[in-house]
Amino acid sequence: MKTFINKNPKSKFLKPSARRALTYLELIIVMSILGILMSLGIPSFQLAIEQSRAQVASANLEAIWSAQRLYWLENRTYSTNLATLQSAGMLDASLSNQTFFTYEIVSADANTFVATATRNSNVKWNGTFTIDQTGTLSGVLSAPPLPNIAAGFE
Repeated sequence: MKTFINKNPKSKFLKPSARRALTYLELIIVMSILGILMSLGIPSFQLAIEQSRAQVASANLEAIWSAQRLYWLENRTYSTNLATLQSAGMLDASLSNQTFFTYEIVSADANTFVATATRNSNVKWNGTFTIDQTGTLSGVLSAPPLPNIAAGFE
């Protein structure tokens, strides 16, 4: 009795699990789908990153507010600069060399103060957050056509 051996590798009798690689068409389709998904997700990701940077700036402004309140309790006046608060040990020294925001006490006297966090030059985002002696945060970051990011925690 003769047995027939299929010597043609492209035969329809091969098991599907015997395939070894993707075709170029399959690879192009998968890469196209991944590209579309990434192009939809990247703007949302960038907005979330900037929102987190804004929240860090708001938290730093609240730390400045707390340090100013402590300084006022000891001296009955608000400090006119961050260096004074840092040298008194009321504020972390790393606040001076932040990457995304520049912090500054704009005005201060015995009864009031205003501190700002200004977004460092960026192609997309710009704006300023402020805090005053009452602890009120205000300001927005904008990058049209994206939605504005408000100061504080949302």
